[in-house]
Amino acid sequence: MALRRWFPICLSTLIGIAIMASTARASGMLPSGGDVHCHVVPAHEPTSAEKAYLAGNASQAESLYREALGKTPHDATLTAGLVRSLLREQKVDDATSAVATELATAPNSVPLLTASAEVQYRQGKIAQAFATVNEAFKIDPCNPRLYLISARIFRLNSMYASERRDIATAHALDPSDMDIRRTWLGTLPLTQRIDQQKQFLATANGMDPEERARAEKGLPNLIRWASNSDKTCHVASDTSSTELPMVPILAEGNSRRIQSWGLRVLFNSKETILGVDTGASGLIINRAVADRAGLKPIGRLELGGVGDQGPQGGFVAHVDSIRIGSLEFRDCTATVTDRKDILSMDGIIGTDVFSSYLVTLDYPMRKFLLSQLPPRPTDAAGNAGTLNTEAGDQAAGASGAPGSSGQPQDRYISPTMKDYVGFFRSGHDVIVPTRLNGKTERLFLVDTGAFSSSISPETAREVTKVHGNAPVVVRGLGGNVAKVSTSEAVLFQFGGIQQQNNDLYTFDTAGLSRSAGVEISGFLGSTVLRQLTISIDYRDGLIKFDYDPKHGNHNFEDGARNNY
Repeated sequence: MALRRWFPICLSTLIGIAIMASTARASGMLPSGGDVHCHVVPAHEPTSAEKAYLAGNASQAESLYREALGKTPHDATLTAGLVRSLLREQKVDDATSAVATELATAPNSVPLLTASAEVQYRQGKIAQAFATVNEAFKIDPCNPRLYLISARIFRLNSMYASERRDIATAHALDPSDMDIRRTWLGTLPLTQRIDQQKQFLATANGMDPEERARAEKGLPNLIRWASNSDKTCHVASDTSSTELPMVPILAEGNSRRIQSWGLRVLFNSKETILGVDTGASGLIINRAVADRAGLKPIGRLELGGVGDQGPQGGFVAHVDSIRIGSLEFRDCTATVTDRKDILSMDGIIGTDVFSSYLVTLDYPMRKFLLSQLPPRPTDAAGNAGTLNTEAGDQAAGASGAPGSSGQPQDRYISPTMKDYVGFFRSGHDVIVPTRLNGKTERLFLVDTGAFSSSISPETAREVTKVHGNAPVVVRGLGGNVAKVSTSEAVLFQFGGIQQQNNDLYTFDTAGLSRSAGVEISGFLGSTVLRQLTISIDYRDGLIKFDYDPKHGNHNFEDGARNNY
């Protein structure tokens, strides 16, 4: 494995385009030629295809849209409905083909351009999606679904103020569109969101049975957060930063092989070691750790992740005190799994827990550092740090990176962080564009909890060869992965780093893509990340990868298990 610095085209190009387009729409500059007056889309009786879509039956909706198109060919509205049904079924290739065929004959159709942007977003082609959105805005700045896809792109880029403005516009233009309403709900203050969520779940809203069940199970957690809003997990110590050693976690049954790297964490003064994982969310511990700390359940939940055994059971527990290095936090929560261990560890700590800090993982020096983020111009002095300790808490947060005013903020790039690049954030996922063999660019998760970098079979076949079943076991919070193959050499280029990978593990990432809402083509795992110093600003969606062969110790033992 060879690592070296690589100087890519800066990702800030897309960020700059997004900011300029956002400012232009906010100031009425799109389109040119005076003020824009839009009309609210009137409510209408749903067609049979729309009813099937709203009932969560995307397959039936697809059939009905195809039947309608057979009677009225080249209808842009029907084609857009077909494309959305196909995307709900995860038939991304079919959706791509359907919209491309119709755009060839009607390139200026705003409904088709909007559907095309939705397809490009799902494919992970975010820059192309944003370009398509702005092309369509010049033709029709009143299309509500254009504002929906624009809001999704802004959120992925940590542009939370712009996201809220665009989804509010989309909802004002078409309050009956359930896809718009569902996204709009996520931007509401918590108490208002709970009431609206109850109304939303009581209607036909386009959710499939799995999504509806998950939303219904999540509602009690929203109510619990609202009722405990005065008990935010807050820093109780005088220090605003900390530095502590990363501890090697040895593989089960092997005293020499390092499975992962962890931190010493005290729950109610009871110490344990948790694996540090950029691919996980929240603070997840096993039942034994919870029992030692005297933690009691306050709510049930399900935990998901890589693996083919489905979600795992667990509960949320209140923790009086959590101490990490010199920082102590009070009135926190932790997620407790029903399993006796978590990937052969006592637990894991997702780095999104520290999203109010600048997080640095210095693997060559075996150090973990938390420091204050540079203040934004709108911030008040002395903002206290918090811990977002509950798994999934990031996705549940309505406001998104609020400033001192309590309002959501757009990404801020401090002069001190000019060497950072933007990453896409979906929930807790840190997603970076990665160029493969100099041929194509795809989206990969940054996952320090994954033993090895990996790639999806479809993406691997585009750039190299894939071979048979691999004699390894890959497992995550969702259990073991059913089918694992290997691929030949792939050159990764991401965030200024270039790495040649031989014999990559290859397995299906469809579940991850569906969860993230964009195509995820693999993981950047420990085999490359442990050679780096990684700094993450979750607030602004910024990351920096540093590789210096003279910095620290780059001699690492191979892990015994392949955990994701």
